[in-house]
Amino acid sequence: MSDLKEISSEALPNLRQWLPLLSESLAQQGRFRWQLRGGSMLPTLPPGCEIEIAPPPASLSPGALLVFAGSASLVVHRLVHRTPFFLVAQGDNRREPDPRLRPGQVLGIVVAAYQGDRQLWPRPWEPILKWWWIGRAGGLWLLRRIKRRINR
Repeated sequence: MSDLKEISSEALPNLRQWLPLLSESLAQQGRFRWQLRGGSMLPTLPPGCEIEIAPPPASLSPGALLVFAGSASLVVHRLVHRTPFFLVAQGDNRREPDPRLRPGQVLGIVVAAYQGDRQLWPRPWEPILKWWWIGRAGGLWLLRRIKRRINR
């Protein structure tokens, strides 16, 4: 999973106790930058880039890059499916989706990514590319279902 500035179990024994502070900081400051670690969002977001995080909007759109808490780190993955009750996120460089999320678990969304002073994301063609990633996730889901039926 893509980690926002690596927060490991050794460095931060209880991520859950820090989540309210992170949320409060985001609400007060509006936006902040954090260094991305890990490669689960390649090729969209390279490891080491800085992401700009904003509070989540009232309604999350498919294709949005969500920031949420994993088991021991913060994670950035793309929203690939939503229902009124749960969200499904998946890294662009992953074949499997994350466990279902409740909308309240989303801490923020990525609004931009930078390498030094150069903006890497969103690119002008992002509105089209996001549908590629959503379609890819749906295709992988379908292939998993077919494989399960064949292996029964």
